[in-house]
Amino acid sequence: MANARKLPSGSYRCQVFAGYDFKDGKKIRKYESFTAPTKREAEAQAAIWAANKKSRPTGTTVGQAIDRYIESKKNVLSPSTIRGYQSIVARFDSIAGTRIKDLTDADVQLWISRLSAGYTPKSVSNTHGLFTAAIDFASPGTKFKVTLPAKEKPDYHLPTDDELQAVLDHVEGKPLWIALMLARYYSLRRSEICALKRCDLDGDVLTIRRAMIKNTDGEWITKERPKTYGSYRYVVIDEPLLSAMQAVKGSYMNGCNPDALRNRLNRAIKAAGVEPFGIHSLRHLFATKAALAGVPDTYTAQMGGWRQGSRVLKEVYQNVQDEDLRSQMRRLNAVMQHEMQHEKEKTQ
Repeated sequence: MANARKLPSGSYRCQVFAGYDFKDGKKIRKYESFTAPTKREAEAQAAIWAANKKSRPTGTTVGQAIDRYIESKKNVLSPSTIRGYQSIVARFDSIAGTRIKDLTDADVQLWISRLSAGYTPKSVSNTHGLFTAAIDFASPGTKFKVTLPAKEKPDYHLPTDDELQAVLDHVEGKPLWIALMLARYYSLRRSEICALKRCDLDGDVLTIRRAMIKNTDGEWITKERPKTYGSYRYVVIDEPLLSAMQAVKGSYMNGCNPDALRNRLNRAIKAAGVEPFGIHSLRHLFATKAALAGVPDTYTAQMGGWRQGSRVLKEVYQNVQDEDLRSQMRRLNAVMQHEMQHEKEKTQ
């Protein structure tokens, strides 16, 4: 085992030979470095890494690791999540045949760079997430240092109150009206709306307990539990939605699946002559309105079925801050216009 050396900073660094890499066509030695406050800690970290490195499966390829990981999660994760994993397996083709023990940081970085040329940063990040989970499953402790593409700020259209009202007026009395009201004012997902039944409404309390999703064969099924544990929740329905829901018997959407619901909305938007938006954007609108009203994010997350610290809620609060910034800019512009007009009048 290599010995740790003291650095000018006072810490200790221990370097372990990690194999070979190639740079500019030349074979170079590669080392893994471990820095700690004491010599013993640095050497202990290096020893753990070296032990894990030696325990890497000698014959397991990246493709085999991905397949085994997905198979191991089939009875644990939702069918839609498994189907999502299966849909991106082809993205690993260029490294699927490489054994994990032979894989280098440069190999993984090159793969990431090639993916970035054809996919969004979010898609690349999701693919890398599956990669790291599968590699750790097959070879615990194996890590690769790579740089992912910079995240993009989400750009989605939130309908104005007038735009949403125009669509609601167009579909009043139809199941789509109930769906839009549930999404906008109670933050339900398409999958949750399509799975709702009259028996889920008790008085004015609606319980969200199931979801309509696609199974691994791409068929729509009703799953007798929602997307996540936090998604199982209840909301208190108010008028005028309450009366409309109480008048329904059986399924609220009459067996309509999430894709069909989206298509119905698209037709209604076109007929109403407003800018396109999705049902999911109404969940963002719900959270934005809640933030503007000063509702603590803990309660917003509970009502909307988000986990605490959700990325979506962070984006929503950024939207609120952006709107506040625009408001302040408008006030400043008004002051400057007033001053300019005043100076102009003085010179006349």
